[in-house]
Amino acid sequence: MVTLVVALLASVPTARATPRDDLAAAGLPPASAWSAAVREARRWAARRPERIRFALRVGRRAWSFRGAERVHANSLVKATVLAAYLRRRSVRDRRLRADERALLGPMIRRSANEPVAALLRRMGGVAPLRRVARAVGHRGFRPVFGLWGTSLVSAGGQARLFARLASVLPPRHKDYAMGLLRSVVPSQRWGLARARPAGWRIAFKAGWNGGGRVNQAARYTCRGQVVVVVVLVEGRAHGTSIHRQEQAGRRLLAPLRRRGRDACAAVGRAAAQPSRFRASHAVGDVPVRAVNARERPDALEYPSSRASPTTCSPSSSRCWTTAIR
Repeated sequence: MVTLVVALLASVPTARATPRDDLAAAGLPPASAWSAAVREARRWAARRPERIRFALRVGRRAWSFRGAERVHANSLVKATVLAAYLRRRSVRDRRLRADERALLGPMIRRSANEPVAALLRRMGGVAPLRRVARAVGHRGFRPVFGLWGTSLVSAGGQARLFARLASVLPPRHKDYAMGLLRSVVPSQRWGLARARPAGWRIAFKAGWNGGGRVNQAARYTCRGQVVVVVVLVEGRAHGTSIHRQEQAGRRLLAPLRRRGRDACAAVGRAAAQPSRFRASHAVGDVPVRAVNARERPDALEYPSSRASPTTCSPSSSRCWTTAIR
């Protein structure tokens, strides 16, 4: 009898468990939608005369196009300077002083340049920046102490940094740092900031050289979920490169943008479900699986640089640009 039961059980086909899409389980568009958006963005970028590099991270998944290519960071490196300073042993567990806030705030919110050299001197060089890069897995990062705008970054590396900011920032200063990145002055909220999906918050930093190089990294959040987009554009005209950056962002974020405000509401509904019905979905601060590959600055990064003709009065909402940012 036992033999007969075993034989009958063996003859019953076993149902193969179909793993649920981890992104869909979290209320996000499924992985297939993001893959399709990346394919379209890759085709579009490959046809543009500018050299466009980008990286996208959604949950544990990552996509990129020319994501390992390195470029001069310009002011994009300031996000790493911020994290490195706040992680210092003498800083991470105490209240920030007024003089420190006077350096960190303008450096991020209006991309002031003078604070960078002062902060690097206080840190004793660029070694703390390298430690931040190692912590997030930003391979190929090459910080420069003097001409810090020539530090080398990649789209993929910056995506890792912005995806894992919550884990590399010390708990005491996390809200402060993210608050700075969320409150960039209105005159610099272009490019990926204009591509922000409805209902999602953005924390971002940009860097540019006043010519055709425009770099930007953005972290979009809704109810604990994180989507990171990095776009590095090397072109001939500042305005055109900003436009390309926004175009790339809109394409990469199309799965969220098509849903409108429901894209954030869906995340909320998924979060409200009992945990047994939701896939385990830690976002942003864990290793990910690769699917494929205008305010006036205080000083210029290079003493010999000259301001761009595009300038404005302090009361104007038009942007300031400089030869190096």
